Amino acid sequence: MTAPAAPAGSWPTGSWRDAELADAAALGRLVSGFRLAPAAARVLAVRGIVEPDAVASFLRPALSACLLPDALPGIREAAEIIGRHVGEDHEIVVFGDFDADGMTAATILRGALRAIGARASVFIPDRIHEGYGFTEAALSRCLAEHPGAKLVVTVDCGISHAPACDCAVARGVEVVVTDHHEVGLDVPKSASALVNPCLPGTPEPLRHLCGAGVAFKLAHELARRYLDASRGPRLMRPLTAIAAVGTIGDLVPLVGENRIIASRGLAILNARSDPELAGLRALCNLAGVRGDLDSGTLAFSIVPRINAAGRVGNPQVALDLLAASDAAAAIPLARKLGQFNDLRRAEEAAAVKAAEAAIRDAADLPALVLHDDAWHPGVIGLVASRLSNRRHLPSIVFTADDEPGLLRGSARCPEIPGLDLMQLLDRCRDLLSSFGGHRAAAGLTLPASRLPEFRERFAKICGETEEGLDMRPVRLVEAWIAPEDATEALARDIARIGPFGTLNPPPLLGMRGIRLDSDPATFGRAAGVNWRLQFAETTIRGMVFGRPDMPFRAGDRVDLVFNFSRDMYGALQFAVRDIRPAAG
Repeated sequence: MTAPAAPAGSWPTGSWRDAELADAAALGRLVSGFRLAPAAARVLAVRGIVEPDAVASFLRPALSACLLPDALPGIREAAEIIGRHVGEDHEIVVFGDFDADGMTAATILRGALRAIGARASVFIPDRIHEGYGFTEAALSRCLAEHPGAKLVVTVDCGISHAPACDCAVARGVEVVVTDHHEVGLDVPKSASALVNPCLPGTPEPLRHLCGAGVAFKLAHELARRYLDASRGPRLMRPLTAIAAVGTIGDLVPLVGENRIIASRGLAILNARSDPELAGLRALCNLAGVRGDLDSGTLAFSIVPRINAAGRVGNPQVALDLLAASDAAAAIPLARKLGQFNDLRRAEEAAAVKAAEAAIRDAADLPALVLHDDAWHPGVIGLVASRLSNRRHLPSIVFTADDEPGLLRGSARCPEIPGLDLMQLLDRCRDLLSSFGGHRAAAGLTLPASRLPEFRERFAKICGETEEGLDMRPVRLVEAWIAPEDATEALARDIARIGPFGTLNPPPLLGMRGIRLDSDPATFGRAAGVNWRLQFAETTIRGMVFGRPDMPFRAGDRVDLVFNFSRDMYGALQFAVRDIRPAAG
């Protein structure tokens, strides 16, 4: 029988499980050999990082450990083609995407091209009118705006857009495709070079590169070939920081070279010494970031502002900010991105409120399929994510498409074993105009007339698939600690395991029987859903985000699972992920 979705007011919100420790003897070696707190040592051991050389390289990520860029298939050919066009003084267009990964990738490659003497510019498609990727409509406008272009280099797109590539080649424009998405049947065979970590022959440390990571490797190859030993490193230093923004923003696994790029890029940003990064520093200042930037703050406070330009604003503003080299130019651009983000928040909040009202009595549904023509196309993916996270169900949100008679949708589903969004949608492919994505997120279009049929069939398929599955998230506790062990020293040791992201998440710690010293208090602009908790046994505060209910009161003893985090002033706090009444 299907485990029901957790009711909106239930605690705990997930199932708790202790992480298994395969090598208990490793704990002592990690504590003594690397001077780690026992809880931090246990996290490393749980994650299988126990051999001394592996631990040393993991705790001190270094760019010198990265493979040379020509280990990535297609890089050599791409660099040679680019060099030929630069030598012939041809205009080169970098064709990007409207999210943080696509815009950072475009900024990286444009910077490298200009450093080697190219006449290079960037083109970003229009989200609403041209859609995602290297489409024929976007290519047509691109070439109209750049009639002298002889080479188009895609970043973060193109591997599944053969028709646009064929069209460009027919018009006498050579195409190099750099992308990181899955390679399907529609590979652009007319492209002169394909650079993609999903292609056969890619070494394991490179397999999870995002679009910005691929652009970073290509920029490195161009620097090796066409710049001297002093100019190359000077070019790559700020590009490493920009690649870190794209890598963290695209939620790719922070393992292998992704983790190195993220770690070193954050260190460069925090050094505050590179004038080429004035735009990102201005964005951090206006976002209220105090102290050093970490992966969580970057993902929560900086990336959404860059993404907002492509969702509800103008991507050119984000591109200009990423390329800004002085504060005078950067500050107005950062303010504009802040305005876009405020608009994005307002659009998202209105859509979430309407969606929640529509499903208030939908506790027993196996899936959510919602539609409103008034919802902004740039926020429907965010709304679907919120619904899926809150209800622990596959969720699809539709709005009107630019083409009359069509609906545009974004789909999300919980990342649990046995549930694959693409398989669910594939069983509805005869109803859909298009769909694509991966197991937890997808985009789709649907004839408006077929929405009722699609809603019914999708719900039936989800109900059959969810049979026997526990749809609640699993809280995998990697270490239980006593209140007196929650110290700055432990937090610093835990931070050494970062940067945190997909496949290297923030360690989930647990604490048992801790007493609430006062009633939980709400805070922030999202009234009634963010809570501050004070405990009798520790001065460190607990923060709960996005929960409208809080049934616990002063004097209650609770168990909690949490990550360490810091507030905007750098003070240590518990980011509480779940709470339950303490036993006994």
